[in-house]
Amino acid sequence: MAVVGSGLVGMLVYAGLFYSNAKRTVPVSSEIDDSIYQSREQAETAANEWISLGGVYVVETLTTVRRTVPVTAIEKKKLKSQIEQSMRKKIEAEYNRCLQRAENSLAKELCSFGPPEAAVGDDVKIPQKKTIQDRKVRTIEYQRRECADDQELRSFECIELDVARGEIVSLSEEGEEIPVKVFRQFRY
Repeated sequence: MAVVGSGLVGMLVYAGLFYSNAKRTVPVSSEIDDSIYQSREQAETAANEWISLGGVYVVETLTTVRRTVPVTAIEKKKLKSQIEQSMRKKIEAEYNRCLQRAENSLAKELCSFGPPEAAVGDDVKIPQKKTIQDRKVRTIEYQRRECADDQELRSFECIELDVARGEIVSLSEEGEEIPVKVFRQFRY
């Protein structure tokens, strides 16, 4: 008997705490309709009309996909041309430095044979694959208002999210939520 009594007291205390917390979380701008509809269908019709008057908002999500693809023949030719131009510039720069340091005509003639550092470009390899990045923006429209039928309470429990009609929302973090602005009941 004592165990049942303590369990009952515990349940009452828990229910009281739950009720007081629930009462605090309901927004100030709640609209609790005192009218009770004659049937579930009438309450559902009123709730659906309320939802449709609320409008929609758009959620944008950006996804980035990276993938590796083979380098085309044209891209290989362009890369080879760029490498050759780079090597030509290095050789010309080395040749000009050699000419500036040369003290006589024999030394200037030796500059035309090229310094051994200029021939290093033969080891440069052209890549066979490249990484490309695709960015996709996905947009989905959602109702600002939504309702759930609570048959135990015999009402449609409805909420309106705190987002402007037609607003575009970018959700960057996983689990990011829009706060509730209004709570409303359609009882039957």
